[in-house]
Amino acid sequence: MAMLCMKKAKDESNSVYKYIIKKEREGKAKKVSNIAGINKFLRIYYAKVMEEKNKEELLKAA
Repeated sequence: MAMLCMKKAKDESNSVYKYIIKKEREGKAKKVSNIAGINKFLRIYYAKVMEEKNKEELLKAA
């Protein structure tokens, strides 16, 4: 569902959208490119969550 919304929005500044379009242009099937986009989205989301968690831990330690 998230990939469908990203593709409908067609936001050129969104890195996940660019990645999905890149994979489709490489000849990947739409389902495969969507799954690749989901993986990229989850990696970005996880990195942001962990970054916030680390900031909170540093504030508690100070």
